[in-house]
Amino acid sequence: MRSRLPTNLVLIAALQFIPPLVLPPDLLASMSPAIWGLVALLFAALGLNLLRRRAWARLATIFVQGFSIIVRLLVLVGHVRMGPDPSTPLNAWLLGTSVISMALSGIILYAIDTPEIQMAVQ
Repeated sequence: MRSRLPTNLVLIAALQFIPPLVLPPDLLASMSPAIWGLVALLFAALGLNLLRRRAWARLATIFVQGFSIIVRLLVLVGHVRMGPDPSTPLNAWLLGTSVISMALSGIILYAIDTPEIQMAVQ
């Protein structure tokens, strides 16, 4: 019989969809329901397989969160200086959501790489 699931693993499985979806409000409103459904389905499958202790789900989580950080950095470098109108040279929504998203992804990456979770998922 396998031991109990670590609390951090349950939290990661349930909340890992948040960092990639922290987006500026105008971008959130422009996404179609089909995209929302697809994203929810993918993260639900990933979270369920994490709870089933699949090693590939842990690696996929690391990939998704790391990729989220890289994409945010690339978007931030190219677009943070373009504000919504010419009087605002800084896009504050993009800067804020990017920093929050990268911080949350970093926390998830740190938590999923702990020995407790590595041993639970093997």
